[in-house]
Amino acid sequence: MTILFHKELGKIEGECHNGVVQYRGIKYASLKHRFGPPELHTRCEKPAVVDATKVGPAAIGNPTGCELELELIQQHLIVPHLPPQSDTECLNLTVTAPGNPGSTQLPVFVFIHGGGLAMGSGTWPQYDHSAIVRRSIEIGRPIIGVNINYRTGIFGFLTSEELRSAGFKANNGLRDQKAAFQWVRKFISGFNGDPENITAIGQSAGGVSATLLLQSEEPLFDRMVVMSGTCLALRPEPTTLHEKFYEQVCEIHGLTNLSGDQRLEALDKINSHELLAKIPPSVPSLPAIDNEFIHDVTTYETVKDWQNRSDPALPGLRWCRELLIGDCQFDGSIYQLALGFRKADIGKQLEQSLNVNVPEHEVEIDKLVGAYGISAADNDEIAYLRVLEFINDVLFYVPTVTVSNVWPGTVYVYHLNEPNPWEGPFKGQATHILDVALLFKNFDHTLDEGTRAVGEAFGDATICFINATSPWKASSAHEPIAFIFGGEAKPGKLVEDIPAHTGRRETLIQYDSSIGFDTLRAAAVAFLSGR
Repeated sequence: MTILFHKELGKIEGECHNGVVQYRGIKYASLKHRFGPPELHTRCEKPAVVDATKVGPAAIGNPTGCELELELIQQHLIVPHLPPQSDTECLNLTVTAPGNPGSTQLPVFVFIHGGGLAMGSGTWPQYDHSAIVRRSIEIGRPIIGVNINYRTGIFGFLTSEELRSAGFKANNGLRDQKAAFQWVRKFISGFNGDPENITAIGQSAGGVSATLLLQSEEPLFDRMVVMSGTCLALRPEPTTLHEKFYEQVCEIHGLTNLSGDQRLEALDKINSHELLAKIPPSVPSLPAIDNEFIHDVTTYETVKDWQNRSDPALPGLRWCRELLIGDCQFDGSIYQLALGFRKADIGKQLEQSLNVNVPEHEVEIDKLVGAYGISAADNDEIAYLRVLEFINDVLFYVPTVTVSNVWPGTVYVYHLNEPNPWEGPFKGQATHILDVALLFKNFDHTLDEGTRAVGEAFGDATICFINATSPWKASSAHEPIAFIFGGEAKPGKLVEDIPAHTGRRETLIQYDSSIGFDTLRAAAVAFLSGR
């Protein structure tokens, strides 16, 4: 155990292990209501010494979410005892720092976990920052890591005119994240962190969140790492659509015939897990265009304005100086959750769905489906994999390349091609969430020397970036380059960022001019939703 004397927060007891100290379960914001706005927590109450040796409660979500994500990674870890989830006591964080930090303030990174904005927690063992902080000490570039919890699912993203009129604003989950960054700016110096040197790291829905936080006028971080997820994939939707989601929630819980006040009271009193358990997939967790926190939907057309820092809805282009962005070669593996039970005639399903949702491009759609080899697949299993490749390119690869191409500041691009080494349906492919598994080094004990070297190279490069040091040569419109991690390039190499050199497909890119990426993205989402 170790005691930190924090000037503003008082005495905080943390736990030290192998040269790294963790302060867990620190409250960064308070909630007066499960749907209410976060209120920045600026002091620690009595006792005289705050016990920060145990993780805090996670937000309400899938109670087996951690195990589910480990199944997707295809490797298990020992899951420690976690406290019960909470709808109002979930806004807490963990600070991981060198045990002997020295006198110089250290660079800080704040990790925003994924989970489709529907589940997740920074307390899950696959996200533990101990190993990456320890590695930063070993290579002489010490850093501090911050893991945050934020509201997900309906508690993070349900909104309606009724809720907003009662003072319950939209985009709670994103507001929580913003509050966490505000807390870090205000208090991290007491942990020997540099409040003027903060990196946001977002993976999957966390990457979506990081890019959406750029809509904040207030500077929240100085650079960001976006891993397999951008606001071009999981987009904010108009409040009119959210109104329909709200109506569904009320109907499911038998609240339709109540008055507005009675509905709000019922939504507050229904058991949180019961409230969540009845929510169908037709009520997704999506940010809302509320014209307060989020002002506009991000499309392939609107991001063109990023290049000249001219998008008025994106002030973060002025205060976020650098971007490190990349994808995994088979991020599409995550959509096994939506498509794994739809394998029968899945190729035909996709073709029919695309033709229904994009009827004006029937000829081009037929060519596109053929180009992915979906219509020619010998069986449903092969067709399933090719459909996932199509989804991969629409929702991960093309958005990654697009954002990197229009980013007005310094940008570093990577592509992770290291095969998943563990037994499972996608062994041998660079699957979604493999980036986190390698970055945070919590699975190193299960890896062979080659894969461990890839993870080390990826982690060391990220540590350099957090330290405001170039991990490799920056990309530009005149010279698009990317670093390939793993695959045939162990541990990695710098290449021209074109499909022929990065192990990516150029198939979808060829259809932008005829069909358009926004149209293809909307059609892919419709297919995933069963339409």
